[in-house]
Amino acid sequence: MSDPPARPRIMKGAGGRMLAAVELDRGSALPLHLQLYRQLRGLILDGTLPPETRLPSTRTLVAELGVSRLTVVTAFEQLTAEGFLRARQGDGTYVDALWTAAMAPAPVARPQLSERGAATSARGASLFSEAPHSWDPKDTESFVPSQVAASAFPAGVWRRLLARHAARTDAAAIGYGDPHGYEPLRQAIADYLIDVRGLSCGAEQIVVTSGAQQAFNVLAVLLLDPADTVLVEDPGHISGRLAFQSQGCRVQGVPVDDAGAVVAGGDPSARLAYLTPSRQHPLGTVMSPARRREWIAWAQAHRSWIVEDDCDSELRYHGTLLPPLFGLDQARHVIYVGTFSKVLVPSLRLGYVVLPHDLVEPFTSACSVIGRTPATVMQAALADFLAEGHLHTHLRRTRRLYAARQDALLEQLDAQLAHRLTARSVAAGLHVMGWLEASVNDIDCARGLARQGVFTYPLGEYRVQRPLPPALLIGFAGTAAEHMARAVARMAEAFERLEPGGAAEA
Repeated sequence: MSDPPARPRIMKGAGGRMLAAVELDRGSALPLHLQLYRQLRGLILDGTLPPETRLPSTRTLVAELGVSRLTVVTAFEQLTAEGFLRARQGDGTYVDALWTAAMAPAPVARPQLSERGAATSARGASLFSEAPHSWDPKDTESFVPSQVAASAFPAGVWRRLLARHAARTDAAAIGYGDPHGYEPLRQAIADYLIDVRGLSCGAEQIVVTSGAQQAFNVLAVLLLDPADTVLVEDPGHISGRLAFQSQGCRVQGVPVDDAGAVVAGGDPSARLAYLTPSRQHPLGTVMSPARRREWIAWAQAHRSWIVEDDCDSELRYHGTLLPPLFGLDQARHVIYVGTFSKVLVPSLRLGYVVLPHDLVEPFTSACSVIGRTPATVMQAALADFLAEGHLHTHLRRTRRLYAARQDALLEQLDAQLAHRLTARSVAAGLHVMGWLEASVNDIDCARGLARQGVFTYPLGEYRVQRPLPPALLIGFAGTAAEHMARAVARMAEAFERLEPGGAAEA
């Protein structure tokens, strides 16, 4: 039965005045009986309709609200079933005291957090304040250092590989999956690592993760206790550092020079060192062979761990790619973390960790508690992508593409912004360092640019303790070479609107 059109409402008596708060939206996709039910329930819970209030009859409500009798009866029946209303034989419908008696008459202070909860909350606030926020996901071309060339992704090949596995109904495909990861993918990663990185390991040492960040989080839980000291590069990769801070660890920065992170600058009692030797993030230096030996000796002498983040190692445009620390360490103190976020696309959320044999099962146990492995269909598609050689083809293409985009960026920065910053070519990675004048606050500068739609990362957010010259991390992979002049012109215009110290003008 359809609802009759509403007519001007005549409010008589206490119940009628209370129902003046009910407003039904006939244009809403929500049925009228549900709208009436929800609004009456809200009025009862907030005390507008107190216990023992007699509601108007269904006939009165039909007339006042302009709805059908079925609409009112359906709403009343649901409220009665839930204990909000009570029908009295021959005397109408009343508000029941079941729910209102249980409601506090005024807001009550919540219980205090436990000591651990309070500490975690403070830690969480600290993590939020340190995490970079300069990002606009709608901006398909930007200077964000972590953005890749979306148009270069081999979508046709990936779609075909996904379709190959999407219809599978075997237990390996639709179950929870192996906590170590899809076995064919682990074997494909082992083959890939020995081919591209010269790292010899067995598939049984590899665990698939939801990107590198999950690996850092699990390693922090597995290897560290609260208050343990962790050495990180200063400046250094933010995501890894925050994973260790989230466990309550004390993070100590070690300086970085032209040979990489300086061993002598670290606390000898540190439980773990987090390093990016292949391409130091964010500065881009390569750790020298001598410095690599020093770090391995440090780990062995102090019985400490090294987490080796091999970020951007495959995206090298010239120069020699040195072997990972993992392959040089004979005492099994190094853990290697890799990801496909930069070489393919971040949204795949596929990474991996290579572990000493005796850490594999403890890691998978911790991993299953924190978060399971990625969807099996994605792992299966990636396994075929690797095994059939598509990643090698994609890397050859993107290296040429990114090298050309870096050249275009540097040319335009020199032409349009040489009076503001200095940038030099990098041998690997997805960003260059734009060094600013010493008087500029790079964090204020980045925020000022971001408010105008130009997104970069400030070097100041990567520092731990030591002062650093001001600089911006300027990504080049996400902007086409033919669009670079226009993009840099936008940055130059945004710079002109900044105050001398770097902040945006009001």
